[in-house]
Amino acid sequence: MAHQRFRRFNTGPYYPGQSVTNEMCMAVRAGNLVFLRGQTGFTLDGAFVGRGDAAAQAEQAMQNVRVLLEEAGGRMEHICRITTYITDRAYRTPVYQVIGRHLGNIAPVGTGLIVNGLALPEMLVEIDIDAVIPEA
Repeated sequence: MAHQRFRRFNTGPYYPGQSVTNEMCMAVRAGNLVFLRGQTGFTLDGAFVGRGDAAAQAEQAMQNVRVLLEEAGGRMEHICRITTYITDRAYRTPVYQVIGRHLGNIAPVGTGLIVNGLALPEMLVEIDIDAVIPEA
């Protein structure tokens, strides 16, 4: 099966003032594996939500995750791995509360990292997701 690429876009408009213009997509399905682009406070239409509010950015990211997984033929319960990047330890509790509300009892493996910064200064959280859609 060929890879399926969902929501192709160019990074240029997302990073004004930077010389970054890569062709990307929001999700790739390779067989029954689904890989999502790191989700942030950007909506799927390119607007930024939650300036200064890590929980609001995490909420937007997780809403995006649900939509992207569904477009790729998956569901939230197919999530196997989550990596959460935050720019300040103080964001850990509010961000993980949002993630926990969206994941419920799915219980993927997870890693949380505190990083010096993300692609834009207003970005406080980024969430990476890998999923496996069960074979029928």
